[in-house]
Amino acid sequence: MDLNSIEGFIEVRGRYPILITALHGFGSDGYRDAVRILKRCLRMSGYLKTLYNYYELRSVAPYHSAVDVYTWEIAYKIAIAEELWCILPTLSKIDRIENMGTPDYNLNKRYALSTPFWRRVREITGEGGIRVIIDIHGMKNVGKWADICISARGYTTASRKLVEMIADYFRGYGLSVAIDYPFAGGAFIAEFGRPPEVEAIAIEIKRKLRFYGSRIPEVMRGAVKIIKQYLEIL
Repeated sequence: MDLNSIEGFIEVRGRYPILITALHGFGSDGYRDAVRILKRCLRMSGYLKTLYNYYELRSVAPYHSAVDVYTWEIAYKIAIAEELWCILPTLSKIDRIENMGTPDYNLNKRYALSTPFWRRVREITGEGGIRVIIDIHGMKNVGKWADICISARGYTTASRKLVEMIADYFRGYGLSVAIDYPFAGGAFIAEFGRPPEVEAIAIEIKRKLRFYGSRIPEVMRGAVKIIKQYLEIL
């Protein structure tokens, strides 16, 4: 595979001035399982008898992004259903592209400003007259964390009104919601969130809420409808 020829994203043209993405969604559903299977095979085959715990194996394969499982798919389906602009990476955040001066393809870091992905987001924001950007992420099932975290970097990337409207909507489904905790938002929303012209939020969803039978895709679609109401475009 020639990494130099990979653009690093796909996009969907939308009808409404809302852009949705999942920066860490691609490839997030298989890495941890692959590591565990590799460990099991190595132990059973006797090729590496000293590798007996997960943390030792992580020293060989030190990075995984399984916490964001299904966020790519959720963002894509919502974009199609609600006619939103959508841009999604086709590389995992652990990939590295030759001739690009970044340590990896983590699109939520400041160094990602040189990537084709960020450049295209700038173009879409102007071309589509984008007014709200949504970045979907996953988070671990830590008991003290809320079900949903809405990140807006202290309301510097989105208005308090928009954030509270979305938070109240989630609470209506019995979900606990926190603002900027445990994640205040990364470099992506910091760069593109320029209220009131363009507002940008990250929505972090606990991992346990995203598996088979979950209503989260439906609930997230409803959150987009709230944003449309906020923009008075319904």
